Amino acid sequence: MATATSDIAKSIDELTHAIAGIAHVERPCLETRLILRKMHKDKEPLTKELAETEAKVAVWKAEIKNLDSWSLQWFLLLITCEIRAERDRARKGLQKAEELVLEARDKVENMNDQIKDVETPNEKNEVDYRTLQKYREDLTTLLDNLAIDETFLENRKQEIQTIKDSLNQIIEDDKTLEKVRELLKAADSAILEAIVELRQSNHESNLGEGRVYFPETAYEAIKEARELYPKLPAIQPPEKYVNEADNTGAYYSPMQRYLWDIRRKLDELLAWCDHQVILHMEVESRDTIVLGEKTDQWNMERRRLAKEQSLM
Repeated sequence: MATATSDIAKSIDELTHAIAGIAHVERPCLETRLILRKMHKDKEPLTKELAETEAKVAVWKAEIKNLDSWSLQWFLLLITCEIRAERDRARKGLQKAEELVLEARDKVENMNDQIKDVETPNEKNEVDYRTLQKYREDLTTLLDNLAIDETFLENRKQEIQTIKDSLNQIIEDDKTLEKVRELLKAADSAILEAIVELRQSNHESNLGEGRVYFPETAYEAIKEARELYPKLPAIQPPEKYVNEADNTGAYYSPMQRYLWDIRRKLDELLAWCDHQVILHMEVESRDTIVLGEKTDQWNMERRRLAKEQSLM
């Protein structure tokens, strides 16, 4: 029995000293994690911009295909010159869209490089931090197994539990927000595909006057997102149709422009979600550091009491 007690005491002392030796990595590790998570959030609009510019390339290719087939059909008519001018305009639009794709891709690649520059130096801290967490768990378990009278430490124990409960709530809320974000991005992708589809087909002309085409996938995704997170702001419908070219010179029908405008509204909702997540990140990072410090202090006090009570 004495040998077992001695072994436990030795393990407790060794873990206590090991924790003290690497506890310094916790703050820089978690602060770097926070920076990286924010950088990944900053990358998302760049990735979306790339997808959007690629869609505009598809729009212009569809435009050129339509003009080519139309010019063959009406080859003998006097409007051939007008069609040629439209084809020149479409090819310039395609060229501009392809240039924007290259620019957007460069932005994404540059952000990936920046993330790697921050991520790589933190790899050792990540390994040490996982070790620190394991040491804390092992030490806490060993002390839990001792019949320590720690009545006067009850307030400290409650403080730790309160922080844990708060962190668990943040984690659950973030899981919901992440699901909401995925649904909104799915709706965004469905709307973008619908815009390209409308340019490539006659679907819009077959709908009839006064009817609005809205992809069912997008509708269901937005509906589910709102049910999951009732605090999500409402989407305000576009107020008026503005007939203006986009950054590649393309013009869109009222229905297509309506869908583009809804996508902008989804951008606002995603930005709102990101703001909530970033607020949570900052609280989570701060409170996790505090939790580690308080846990170490609590275990140090319990170790002292165990020695005073001749339990180790």
